[in-house]
Amino acid sequence: MKRYLIFILLILFSCQKDELFVGPEVKTYEMIFETSTSKVIDGQEFSFEVTTTEIHHLIITHQNGSVITRESFTPIIGLNTKTIYTNTLPKEELYLILQNETTELGKTTIIVE
Repeated sequence: MKRYLIFILLILFSCQKDELFVGPEVKTYEMIFETSTSKVIDGQEFSFEVTTTEIHHLIITHQNGSVITRESFTPIIGLNTKTIYTNTLPKEELYLILQNETTELGKTTIIVE
């Protein structure tokens, strides 16, 4: 009888809920200038890499080249993330251009939804 009691107690204490390890979430980055066309929505984050800390410009233009917006900023070396707000942009295909003071570093077509 003692054997059965010990056996039942061992079974009861060994049946515990498994502990699952949940690691930290890995944040993914959408590298906007690695694709030729991207669909964007209001408040969407996009990322890009730069190699210098000089002043850079993010420019949104129409297909014909007329400038809609221009943002100047001083980036950090490496990965930079920006947020695009599209409520005031026309719902069409536009160009998103990254340039420093002298050269164009990246250009992609964005489709505003």
